Amino acid sequence: MLQIYGTPLSSPTNKVRYVANYLGIPYDFHRVNLAAGEQRKPEFMKINPLGKIPAIQDEGFTLAESNAIIRYLATKNNSNLYPTDLQQRALVDQWIDYSSQHVTTALGRIMFNTYFYKLTGGTVDERSLEDGRKFINQYLPVLEQQLTQNTFIAGKTLTLADFVLISALDVTELCQVDLSSYAHIVAWRKKMMAEKCYQSLHESYTVTFKTIMEKLNTARV
Repeated sequence: MLQIYGTPLSSPTNKVRYVANYLGIPYDFHRVNLAAGEQRKPEFMKINPLGKIPAIQDEGFTLAESNAIIRYLATKNNSNLYPTDLQQRALVDQWIDYSSQHVTTALGRIMFNTYFYKLTGGTVDERSLEDGRKFINQYLPVLEQQLTQNTFIAGKTLTLADFVLISALDVTELCQVDLSSYAHIVAWRKKMMAEKCYQSLHESYTVTFKTIMEKLNTARV
């Protein structure tokens, strides 16, 4: 059985789980306690020498990097989420890269400097926080325009690119990024969040985040 290693607070981890859920792949989920440094323990480093999440084990095969993992899962299961046509696949890869390199990175700056720095014992980087807010305002209009012409991010059908983007946008409420002026993104996101593969993981990332943080805060008292 597929083994997925990560944490429910990790958007890249959730991306992998959304895809696995959509494809109907049974898996065991192993929570890695990043605050306790479990990602750097020898047993995990054997799975991913970089000491990062997510990572998977599949019948003795190990793989890290969330985008590589979802491409592997889709290809292994002959899924149209990752088209075999060269040009269609290139377009999916284009939007996977766009969401990962720009949207996820920008929102990641905001999330870390608003919440996660507390879990790692770090400090707020005000410049990084400011850049995150500036960049996300540059990148969202491009997605809005894309969705005025397409039902999904890479075209008329659901692909891996949609799961990459939905996992990135999961944190927008917590980051106080207002999507209300992006009507097509809002409608697309509502549709994605209604998918069984999403709902079987959580009602929303915000609810999951608040539940986990409440438990952590209670444990510290």
